[in-house]
This record gives sequence, C-alpha cells and structure tokens, in this order.
Amino acid sequence: MPKNKVPKRPKGRKTPEQRRRQGRITTVIIGVLAILSMVALLMLPKMTQTDNTPMVATQEVKKGDVTAYLEVSGKVKSLKTKTYYSPVNATVKDYAAKAGQMVNVGATLVSFDTDSLERDDLKAGYTRSATVNNNQDVLDKAYKAQTEADIARGNVQILQGDMDRYRDYINSLKQAISDRTIQLSQQASVSAEVLRQDQELEVAALSQALEFATQIETLAAQNESYQAQIDSLSISKSQAEFGGDENTAKTIGSQIKSKMRAIEANLVVIGQSKEQMGDYAGMPAADLQEMLEGMSSAGGASLGMDTQNASSDKQLAQWQLDLENAQTTLAEIQSDLAQEEAKVDAADATEVTWSSRRAMESNNNLAEIEVASQEELLEKGRRGIKAEFNGIVTKAELFAGTQATQGMELVSVASNDDVAVEATVSKYDYGKLKKGQKAQITVGDHEYQGTVGDISRVAQQNEKGTPIITCEVDIDDPDDDIFLGVEAKASILIGSEKNVLTVPAEAVNTGKDSTFCYVLADGAIARRDVVTGISSDTETEIQEGLEEGDLVIPQLTAGLAEGSPAKSMPAVEGQEGTDGADD
Repeated sequence: MPKNKVPKRPKGRKTPEQRRRQGRITTVIIGVLAILSMVALLMLPKMTQTDNTPMVATQEVKKGDVTAYLEVSGKVKSLKTKTYYSPVNATVKDYAAKAGQMVNVGATLVSFDTDSLERDDLKAGYTRSATVNNNQDVLDKAYKAQTEADIARGNVQILQGDMDRYRDYINSLKQAISDRTIQLSQQASVSAEVLRQDQELEVAALSQALEFATQIETLAAQNESYQAQIDSLSISKSQAEFGGDENTAKTIGSQIKSKMRAIEANLVVIGQSKEQMGDYAGMPAADLQEMLEGMSSAGGASLGMDTQNASSDKQLAQWQLDLENAQTTLAEIQSDLAQEEAKVDAADATEVTWSSRRAMESNNNLAEIEVASQEELLEKGRRGIKAEFNGIVTKAELFAGTQATQGMELVSVASNDDVAVEATVSKYDYGKLKKGQKAQITVGDHEYQGTVGDISRVAQQNEKGTPIITCEVDIDDPDDDIFLGVEAKASILIGSEKNVLTVPAEAVNTGKDSTFCYVLADGAIARRDVVTGISSDTETEIQEGLEEGDLVIPQLTAGLAEGSPAKSMPAVEGQEGTDGADD
C-alpha cells in the first residue's frame, strides 16, 4: 500500500434525500435542454435561409423630348420631263442633243432646213387667194340678186295692197252710180207715191251721208297714221343715204311712195264722199246721226230735192270719170305687180343655197387654215427645238440629215431643278406621312433639305407581294451634284413632342387588343395598358396608362410573367436602364 495515501471510503447506498435532490437537478437540466432545443429549432432556419427573389432591369418613367423620323429610301427622279416631237416635215440640219448632257433653258437642241417649208407656205398663199376670190365672186352675184329680190318682194306686198284698195274703191263707185241712177229714176215720178218715196229716199240719202261722213272720218284718221309712218320712214331713209346704204334707202323710198299713194287714194275717196254727201257735206257723223234719228222719230220729212234726168246729172258724170281713172290706175298697178313678181322668180332661180354658202365658207376657212398652218410650221421650223428648262438630256437617238416627220420623237429632257426622291413606304408607316413634312435627304456624299410632296393613294405590291405606298420627297435645294436615277435616302420628320412622359421604345409591347408595358409595382410584375404617341428609335411617348416615376421593364426575363415576384436590379455604375432600383 502506498505511503501517505488516504484510502477511499467504500461506496454505499444513497440516502432518500440525496436521491430527491438529484432528481430535481435532473428535471431542471432536462427542461433547460428542451428550451434550448426549441430555440435552436426556431433560429436555425433563419440562420441558414438565402434570398432567391428574381431581379429585373427597370427604368423610371420620366419626362423628356421625343422626335420621330421615318427612314425611307428610293431613287432620284425628275418631277418635270418633256419629250420634244418634230413640229414639221423637214430635214434635221443640226442635232446638238446628247444623252446625259446638261442643257440650259433656251439652248437649241435641234434645228431644221426650212427650204421646203418656205415653198409650201408660198403655195398655200396662192391657193387661199384663188379660193377666196372665186367664192366671193359667186357670193357677190348671189347677194346682188337676193337684194333685188328682197326689194321686189317688198314692192309686191305694197302693190297688192294698192290693188286691193283700188278694187274696193271701184266697187264703191259702181255702187254709188247704181244708187244715184235709181234715185234719179225715182225722182222722175210726180205722183203722191213718188213724193212719199222721195221722202224715204231723203232718209236714205241722209243715211248714205252718214255712211260717207263715217268713212271720211275713218280715212282721215288713217291718213294721219300714214303720215306719221312717212315721217318715221323719211328719217330712216336719210340715215341709210347718209350711211351709203343705197339698197335700204331705195326700199324705204318705195315704202314711203306706197304710203303717199295710199294717202292720195284716201283723199280721192274723201273728196268723192264729200261730193256724194251733197248738202250734208262737211257735217260730222254725230250730227248726221242725230238728224237721222230725229227724222225717223218724226215720220220723215221732205227735203225738197228736185228731180233730175240721169243723163244730165253732174254727180253721175263725175263718178263715171272717177271710175274710168280708177280702172286705169288698177291696170297700171297690176302691170307693175307682174313685173315685180317676175323679178322675184328670176332671183329665186339664181339663189345660192344655204348648203352652197356653207361649203364656200368651209373652203375659205380651209384655205385660211392651210395658210396659217404653213406660216406656223415655217415659224416653228425656223425656231427649231429649244430647251424649255434647265435639265439633262435623257434620250437622243438621231443625227444631222435625218428626215423628220411631223410628230416624230426627237429628244427628251428631264429637269434637274425640279427633282425628288421617289420612295416606298410599308403599309405600317404610310399613315404617318403628310404632305409638307420636312426631311433630310442623302444622295451619295451630299445632303439636301427636302419636303414630302405627292403621296400615292393606290397601294402596289413589291416583289414579295407586300403592299407598299410610293411618295415623293422633293429636294428643296438641288445643285449640279444631283444625278437622276441614283439611290437616295430620306429621313422624314414625322413628329416632335417636348416635355412628355417617355419610356424606352423596347418597353412598349403590342398585343391583339391593346398596347401595354410591364412595370414593377409592390414587388411583383404588373401589366399596364397604355396609349402611345410618337416614337423615336430609342423612346416612345406615353399619353395614358403610366405616371412619372413608374418603373417599366424594358425586357422581361424569360420565365417571368405578369404577377411574378421580382425586385429591381441594383444600378450599375454608368449603366442606364436601372433607375429606381432598391433592395
């Protein structure tokens, strides 16, 4: 056994108190361990968990300026071209035009040999003179015959009127002679019956006097009318004579003569009527009417007329003389009428028909046109073909000595002062075009200012079958560096807006029913329908649907969709497109 070592006390059984104390300690330890285990279970996931939310690039909606251009291409063409045709049949004397050559306005392109044109012009003049003179001779003769016929027709009407009046006058004389003879025969009887008949005859005489008085007043009024017409015709005749129109003056003179003759005939009838009125001569018709009415109401009254023998009656003798004179005058009128009618018939036989006159007028016009045409052709031949504007010769295929015929194509010129780019626009862009829009045009190494001109209203199909619209972009300031037919580009300004909401152009999506943008809102991806305005290559105007400061997603990452949780990608130094990113 080792020295200095206290030996251990042998182990024995624990007392109940010891056992109770040990049990309490064990329970506390177990509780503490349980609590620690629960805390560990709660804290361990949080201590070991990682953040897997996807991140997307965003850009803040801001206000700015947007300018939109439409890029088109095409070929330079002239807006004014002219093909010159030969105005004459002549030999080309000089042919100065060459294809591709620039010419100035007024430059002679083609000149002609005019010898044959001068001969044709002289010949046309002689032909015109002969045609016009021959036709004029026929017309002069026809006019003279027609004038004489017109005068004769007027005289026929006058003579027919005179003849009718003299026939009436002769009949009235015959009736008066018959009545007077009967009256004188009745007056020869001296019986009471004769006296009664005489009284009746006196009433008849008064009635006859009334008729003559009425006739006198009627003829006097007619003579006043004729005299007024004569005064008017005399003035017209004087005017015709002063104007040298002998035919008209002669016709009016015949009419005046007829009126005067009618007045003279009326005066004869008036004088005879006054003589037939006897004691009642000079009394107005109204007074005779009153006397006749008074005599009829009183049963008639004898006027104490003395009976006479018809063979010795002066009144009957005068009427017989007047009758003979009137019959002689009527025969003269009938003779004059036959002569005038013969003149009318002769003139009608030589009258130029309307068709003949039209034919002669047409021949004259054709002769005049031929002369004018030859003169015009000669002048055109002498003038030759001159450029009407500055331009480039596009077609010239002849040479000096060529026999040109009228209407033959000689040379073509296209203006280089009035040019445009003829461009094509797709069916998606033609609605953006408006006449008058400004453009920047590039032709080779040169740039020009331009303006949108005509826009075709008819769509065509390109080689792929796609509908396209053509438009002309006029070059405002062309110069000598312009070449027709070369390729050109035009950047057309279609719109400009200032201080408007803008987003990247790629952030705008087009669906079947609407246009929309994806935005990051409340930690998730959302879709917003928008109304857009104009667009540039990089930006698009937003008119409705977004507000300033909203975060739009220019490009949605694959696998993400509307409603997906996401967070904005942290901004990278110097990189755009992540405005508004936050963790």
